[in-house]
Amino acid sequence: MPPEESPEAKFDRLKKQLQDSILRDYPNPERKGCPGGAVLKELAERTLDETVEDDPHWPHVTHCSECYRDFLALNLEFRSQANARRAQVRWATAVALAVVLVVGVLFALRQGAFFSQRPQNAELAYAKQTVDIPSMSRSVDGGATKPIILGRKPVELTIQLPVGSKAGAYEFQLRRQDQPVISTSATAAIREGSTTFTVRLDLSKLAPGMYSMYVRQVPWDWNYYPVEIRAD
Repeated sequence: MPPEESPEAKFDRLKKQLQDSILRDYPNPERKGCPGGAVLKELAERTLDETVEDDPHWPHVTHCSECYRDFLALNLEFRSQANARRAQVRWATAVALAVVLVVGVLFALRQGAFFSQRPQNAELAYAKQTVDIPSMSRSVDGGATKPIILGRKPVELTIQLPVGSKAGAYEFQLRRQDQPVISTSATAAIREGSTTFTVRLDLSKLAPGMYSMYVRQVPWDWNYYPVEIRAD
């Protein structure tokens, strides 16, 4: 037994038989009563939700082999052009999405979202260090204040302020030749009698040498302390 015909295959077979019948059984070589190419083109280019059966010209088209042949040719051309336009739109959409994706990836790479040069874990990225400002600001043996030693690397620096310092907003600057190279701010808190605040400094790109650390409680004047950044 031949395989059972699917509904789609049956519809296509019957449609082909009907079309062949119209093309064969209604010859009109003199083109009597034909509505003309403009009408056939309008019928052939109607969308699926626009019916042609109610059009007054349709009965003639289905009973005129010549008109029906022209209608089928125009409809085939229209559908081919529509498919080509849809393919162009899909291609343009795919290209636009690809461009957006590439731009997004490049932006993320620049922002360090992918393949970061350093560990994302803050405990691994920053070396913890505490600076006691009173001890660093006092001279030793009557000499000049010794500089604060910082490594040339990311540092989580806790500043321990002089006794009696108030909690609140503080500003921090690292300067070289009186020009700020790092500026940040933090909120100091009092814990166990000490007033401290913590800042994170990426010193890995700074040149080794002498700097100055400027600290102030907003809006009061700056206090500054010598700093030496040493290469690893």
